[in-house]
Formats: sequence, structure tokens, C-alpha cells
Amino acid sequence: MTERLLPTLPAAWRSIPVPVRRLMLGELFGLLAAAAMHLALAWWISREGGADALARYGAVTALAALLATPLLSPAGDRWPKRRLIRLGKLVLVLDALAITLLCGAGVYDLRLICLCSLLSVATTALLWPAEASILPELVPADELPAAIRWRRGAQALGGLLGPGVGGVVLAAAGLPAAMLLNLLLFGVAALAAWNVGSAVRPAGAAPSRGWFDEMADGLRAKWQVRLDRWWTLVGALMMLCLLPATGLLLPLRIQGLGLSAAWFGACSGALSLGLLAGVAGLAPALIERVGRLRALAVATLACAAAIAGVGWGERAPLLVALFAVIGLALSVTQLVGQTHRMLAMPDDYRARMSAAHLAIAHLAAALAPALGGALLGVVAVPTVYLMLAAGFAFSGLLLMAVPGLAHFLRQDHEGARGWYGRHYPRAFTRS
Repeated sequence: MTERLLPTLPAAWRSIPVPVRRLMLGELFGLLAAAAMHLALAWWISREGGADALARYGAVTALAALLATPLLSPAGDRWPKRRLIRLGKLVLVLDALAITLLCGAGVYDLRLICLCSLLSVATTALLWPAEASILPELVPADELPAAIRWRRGAQALGGLLGPGVGGVVLAAAGLPAAMLLNLLLFGVAALAAWNVGSAVRPAGAAPSRGWFDEMADGLRAKWQVRLDRWWTLVGALMMLCLLPATGLLLPLRIQGLGLSAAWFGACSGALSLGLLAGVAGLAPALIERVGRLRALAVATLACAAAIAGVGWGERAPLLVALFAVIGLALSVTQLVGQTHRMLAMPDDYRARMSAAHLAIAHLAAALAPALGGALLGVVAVPTVYLMLAAGFAFSGLLLMAVPGLAHFLRQDHEGARGWYGRHYPRAFTRS
């Protein structure tokens, strides 16, 4: 059983197609660099400009991400995704170089920092949809679930290690050294992803039309595919309940129990480790054993129960264990149906529909702290956790009730290919 769940790493790595390996390494080092850069910039801005400057910086970048993702979405369906990934990685290197030079010269200017961050946000808005939608072009349908699992694992590892690596260098060698590290990591990410590889199944090129017409077509398709629309909206509602519990409220909960900051880091690390354990084999094993829909229900209820437990648990090791459960449950919710959704989208709409999904996720991430703050103004932290757990569980029940979801998840991979086009043809009829 253990050998089936956790195959030998070198053998598993060799089984991954070379283009997917390069994509994964590019994302891994890119996320390492982005997380470390975020930490270093937050430290620099808070030290030089205070909390007000940090708040202004956060508001500018959040608004830019919300707007840039749909506005730049046609690029992934207009141009080859490999070219976009190369261009995006190169621009991120140049952006990191500019920030490093500013920091090394001792030039603190919030406007210049925001300008560099806006360039980074716009580049990421190009990169993410291309990276999210290129996998079906690189591997056959039967290899796509494993490729998605490995990609999720690389993302979790990057998110886990990035803040830690950045924090250690920042504390040990200072801000300029941390910025230089970020530049080097972005460079490694660009080198790793430079030759993502040729597509096994090239996506059809989108017809040459006006940019805003194509953007509107992508958004309209996302809305008119009823299954995907409700799946995305309910997923955003789940994020609204989850993100305050794992973000804004966690330090308050740790402090309320009189625990040290080390337990805050341990809880955050446990979340990523649970996610890694899931994508390493536990999530696919559960999905295979009970089916996609039941696995989704089990994971949703387990996550809701863990959120409630964080609010009322009194022992630090219990909190860490509960965050590991949340990470494991999230790996299941993320893997269930993702392969089907990727295959169901028409090739020449995949990047735009992925971008629309990311835009809604950005919106949920922007609204989540406001929800947590509003609840904190009414009730105590433990009660807020209970309310968020109830909201997450209710959202999960809504997800189970999404029309057509059960039938869709019962399809095999070939049956899922082109599903949206067959069942919602009007969504892809260009106006």
C-alpha cells in the first residue's frame, strides 16, 4: 500500500515527461522567488514607510491583480503558451533586477516600488493562465492527472519554502542579500522553464479579432457554461470562508492562546505539508477508493470540522495537526475534477476561461479579510472560526448540488474531453 501511495521519488520523477518537469521546476523556483520577494518587500516598505505605506502598496497590487487577469486573458489563446511563459519569466527577472538595484543603492521610493510590482502583477497575469492551461497540450489525457498532481506538489513546495528561505536570508544577511537571492531564484526559474517543450496536442489558434472582443468571448463562455459557472462561484464562496481562518485570524488565535510566533509558522508549514502529502498520493488514493464526488464531500466536511477545531482547540500540537488536515482536504478539493475541467474546455478558450477563474479567486482573496474583520467586530475569534466552518460546510453542500456535477465527474477522461462544447455549444459561438 505504501509503495503504491508513495512511489520511489527518482522513478516517479523519471516517469514525468520532460516538458512537464521543466514547467514544474519553473513554477517551483518562480513561487520560491515570488514568496521570498513578497516577504522582503513587505519588510522594506514597513521599515521605511510604516503601516500606511504597506497598506497602500497592498491595495494597489491587489487592485492591479484583479484588473489585469481578465484584461490580459486573450494572450494565452492568441499566442503560443511556450512563448508567453518564456517572455513572462524573462520580464520577472528584469523586474527583480530593478528592485535589487534600487535596494542596493538605498533608494526607497514607494512609487517606483509600486511601478515594479505592477509590472510583476501584469506579467503574472500573463503567466498563470498559460501555465495553468498548457498541461493538456503537453501530455496525453491519461497522463494528465499525474501531471496535475506533480504541478500542485511543486506549487505547494514553493509556497512552503519561499517565506522560510527568504526570512532566513533576511535575518542573517540583510535586505540587499535577500533581494539578490530573489533575483537569482527568478533567474533559475527562467532557465528551468525556458524550454518547456513542444505541444503534443497543439491548441488551435484563436481567430484574429479585437482584443476586447476575445476577452468578452472568454468571460461570456465562462458564464454560459452553467456547470463551470456555478462550480467557480461556489468555490469562491468556499475561499471566502477558508482564507480568513488560515490567514487573518490565525495570528490572533495563536496570540489568544499565549503561544509563541513559532507555532504560527508551524501551523502555516503544516498546511503546506498536508497539501504535499495529498498530492503525493493520499488524495488520489481516496478519490480512487470512494469516487470523485464522495471524496469531494468527505474532504469538504473534514476541512470544515478542522476549521471549527482550530477555533476551539486549546493545545498547540492539536492546531498544527488540524492545519495538516486542512491542507490534505484542500489537496482533494483541488484535484477532484481539475483534469475533467481542463479537458472539457475547448482548446482555444482554455487560457481565457482559466484567467476568468483566477480573477474570481483574486476577488475572493480580496474580500476574505474584509469578511473576517467584519465578523471580528461582532463576535470573538473562536466564534468566528465556528461561523466560518459552518459557512464552508454549507458551501460544500451547495457544491454537491451544482447541476450536472455528479454526471460530469463520472465521465472518464476521453468522455470529459470537449464536454463543455458538446453540452453548451452556444457558449462558444462567437458573437
